[in-house]
Amino acid sequence: LNRNETSKHDNIFYVGKEIDVGDNRKIFVETAFQYTDDIQGKEVSFANNIYTAEGGMHLTGFRTALTRALNDHAKKNDYFKKEDETLTGDDVREGLTAVISVKIQNSALQFEGQTKAKLGNPEARTAVETVVGDAIKDWLEQHPRDAQEIIGKALLAQKARKAAKAARET
Repeated sequence: LNRNETSKHDNIFYVGKEIDVGDNRKIFVETAFQYTDDIQGKEVSFANNIYTAEGGMHLTGFRTALTRALNDHAKKNDYFKKEDETLTGDDVREGLTAVISVKIQNSALQFEGQTKAKLGNPEARTAVETVVGDAIKDWLEQHPRDAQEIIGKALLAQKARKAAKAARET
């Protein structure tokens, strides 16, 4: 997805882990991402190897986990100038190339619409949020230079967003 792009950090984030979601059901969550210099983000998602063009619950869980983990890391390491400052989901997804895959066992997949373009299983969101959230926190601690590059890019996106808003208001 990002072969012709310049990466912002050396190490590619990857996690693959199975999680028990109750009722004798398990979900295998697999995610990889890397940031590039591009301003567009690319997110590709799959459920039991079926491409979900419109994302769904697993993509929502990934986005929530990523935004929360980057905000927590930025606060913990004093990246913010103001105490109430935070990064939005759009800020953290700028330049992101990510692949999110879930494999749901012992359960019928719930898709929205006949085209299977969007996953509707709510337990997929919880599973991805838990697995990815924990893994990103650890990864950011283990790769401080990569964390600095990623948060720096998100802070730049935040600054651009605020400047554009100020320009519109004037």
